[in-house]
Amino acid sequence: MKRYTIIVHLFFLLIVFFSSCKKNSDLVSDDNVKTSKLIDKNFLVSSVLQSNMVIQRDKPIKIMGNATANTLVKVTTSWSSNAFITKTLLSGFWEIEIPSASVNLTPQSIIISKPEEETPNIELDNILIGDVWICSGQSNMVMPVGPLAPSFSGVENFSDEITNANYPKIRSLTIKEDYQQNPLIDFNLTSKWITCSPSSVPSLSATAYFFARKLNVELNVPIGIIVSGVNGSWCETWTNNEAFSQNFLNNYVGSNQSSMLYNGMIAPLTKLSVKGFIWYQGENNQRMYPVNDYTKLNSALIKGWRSKFAQLDLPFYYVQITPFDDGVTNDPSLNYLAKFREAQQNIRNEVNKTGMVVTMDVGDKENHHPKYKKQVGERLAYLALDKTYSKSVTSEGPRFSSFTQNGNTVTINFINNTANGLKTIGNQPIKQFFFMAGSDKIFMNATATISGDKIILSVPTGISLPIAAVRYAFTNYPITNLENASALPMEPFRSDNWDN
Repeated sequence: MKRYTIIVHLFFLLIVFFSSCKKNSDLVSDDNVKTSKLIDKNFLVSSVLQSNMVIQRDKPIKIMGNATANTLVKVTTSWSSNAFITKTLLSGFWEIEIPSASVNLTPQSIIISKPEEETPNIELDNILIGDVWICSGQSNMVMPVGPLAPSFSGVENFSDEITNANYPKIRSLTIKEDYQQNPLIDFNLTSKWITCSPSSVPSLSATAYFFARKLNVELNVPIGIIVSGVNGSWCETWTNNEAFSQNFLNNYVGSNQSSMLYNGMIAPLTKLSVKGFIWYQGENNQRMYPVNDYTKLNSALIKGWRSKFAQLDLPFYYVQITPFDDGVTNDPSLNYLAKFREAQQNIRNEVNKTGMVVTMDVGDKENHHPKYKKQVGERLAYLALDKTYSKSVTSEGPRFSSFTQNGNTVTINFINNTANGLKTIGNQPIKQFFFMAGSDKIFMNATATISGDKIILSVPTGISLPIAAVRYAFTNYPITNLENASALPMEPFRSDNWDN
């Protein structure tokens, strides 16, 4: 009986041992990884780490993967003479953090092996060291440089843009759509890091591409863009679950597949060091009530992502939704989209190191997917160049600060330096989207003229005086033409907080 008991115990120990040797199903091999002939199928690197990638400069770099339990793993890099060794956990997971490296435009390599074996198990090559940005949101982030039937005809001059897209120092990784109930360690669906070229750019996110191109040209630094977006997705679907309770948004837990895109498409990235985020989303949330909840929700997403990446100061630059006749009402007086844009503007007041791109001049009344993605991507880059890279560039258009009334004229004042060189696009007549009201809250259209860096409004006949409120482009789909000397559009605004 004693011998039988010993045999049973040995049997169960063997089961535990072999179970621990199983491959973690959340970590997968990748065809883009260069491997030796003696590759161990149970010796894997995280699928986000590949040949052709960009790794973040000036921050520690985490290399991670999966192997059998208690296996020694060695990582060496071409830019360092040091070797780094760790042992896998019982689960098989391993992780090594290597010191930060400076920017490097020369292709580098990473070798991952078992110390006792002479031949590398995994070799990643053609790696650049620069800045990595995560680009997320919904369809306007997804829309590519080239046409995408049936809803997108490509960006402006897409044929020329594609022909000239020879930027080998830009690398991209486009994450595949994946809704998950729980946060993944690694992607279930693998994608490849791709070098930017005329053959690869047609299907690449246009907003992300033009953002990366501007940064690459201005900084001469390799730029990696990780595009993780899904058509028709909600802000709450991208928000990690813990962020809801920490920001008093419990009522959004369980709605619109909350957290499921974060779990499947952002969580596997959180061990990466990155430079920051760009975000183009809002169309799915534009009718949410109360509308101010979007300010709280998007702010929660930003804080949640920063926490999960353990990089609490990561910049987050986002795009205000464009003018659009939502529902094809053809009613120019409706303003629920204006109130949603206002909720987007207010995110800047809630979260530091954020910035917003205004798109009031590059919308399409008939299409939620305007073709003007170059302007959007470059304006996001201006925010990054100004606020992250401390370059001397203008990154914001005219922003309202106050108004004063003197008899039958009202003067609109702007935040310092935002309205320098105030003008219209092509010096065309001002599109008259200014309205004012007295205490009766009845708005009337007011005629505007430019005076230096101010706007002068003529008080319309019959309005209740004194003027109590002024609004600009505060309706659903006004395509505007006021801008500053840097061709950045004036932000829509209202001086009141009335319900109408």
